[in-house]
Amino acid sequence: MSLSQLARASGLSKGHVSNLENGLALMSVGTLQAVARVLGVPMFVLCMRDEDESFSAYLDNVLREEGGDVGRAAERLREFFFGKPSGQGRGPG
Repeated sequence: MSLSQLARASGLSKGHVSNLENGLALMSVGTLQAVARVLGVPMFVLCMRDEDESFSAYLDNVLREEGGDVGRAAERLREFFFGKPSGQGRGPG
């Protein structure tokens, strides 16, 4: 995806997307959400650093195993991080 396509699809200016790409601007939560939506990735993926490379490989693997289905991959990641939902209410607490 080109910078222009990302800007158009996310509703951001091309200059702002360029500044984000080059580390010259900070992303607000709204911008992070818009870009992640367009790219079809969870927001935290956009916050990863080079030292997170092994986790990035894990994410790629999960997405590949789910046939590119971002929704199913996201569900697997939620289960990985938060455990499987019990299917019951939280109870007293």
